[in-house]
Amino acid sequence: MDDLKEKLKTEIEEADWSMIKPHVERGAVLLISSQLDLLDVGVAIAQDKVQFIKLWLDEGLITKTDDIDSKAFEEDQFKKQFKFIIIQPYVLIQHVTTLN
Repeated sequence: MDDLKEKLKTEIEEADWSMIKPHVERGAVLLISSQLDLLDVGVAIAQDKVQFIKLWLDEGLITKTDDIDSKAFEEDQFKKQFKFIIIQPYVLIQHVTTLN
């Protein structure tokens, strides 16, 4: 697992809404709550840890694409920056609270 976590850590990037929107439109985006670590969620999905993923979905800590209000992201400049990682077939996104 450590090798996978290290590999995924190097794949986390930042993007604005214009880069994320096409993936939302094809239903591939999961919005990850800031209460969760994006890397930990990526590892859980890559390893198919269904019990964790279901719990996070049930608690609203992972939001499916159809629940994302894209108008809010398009209208609010402060919500345009995301950290993201691709875990096929999903693009996991999380708001960036402080840009480096």
